[in-house]
Amino acid sequence: MGENERWQEKWHGLQDVLGPKWSLHILRLLSEGSHGFNAIQHELSGLTAPMLSQRLTELSCHGLIERTVEETRPPTTAYSLTEQGAQVATHLRELESLVELHGRTDGDRRQDCSETSEECRNEALSDGCVTVVDQC
Repeated sequence: MGENERWQEKWHGLQDVLGPKWSLHILRLLSEGSHGFNAIQHELSGLTAPMLSQRLTELSCHGLIERTVEETRPPTTAYSLTEQGAQVATHLRELESLVELHGRTDGDRRQDCSETSEECRNEALSDGCVTVVDQC
């Protein structure tokens, strides 16, 4: 396997782990500290319980989060990052500084987004644009 195939395989793996919807959000939230299932769902508006359960299972399977159950009445379940998950979240949080969100101002008038950013995919921000810092 050549160098080109190796890095592509690794990047496909990154996409498999981090690409599913809500995975990044969950990692970001847990980078602030452990949370219970309901607290995660409450903090991430629009995330359904079945989807959260699925993502928590996947992230746990990948070794990025862990689930602990405290023997209280009723039992208390908390999710937190593993050491590996904390490393991934740290790197992801560093990437936050590279992205700027540009929302609407004055009704429907957009802020001054470049023509390129207007054409880019903007599913995550339906009322604005997302660009790399210093590109808009």
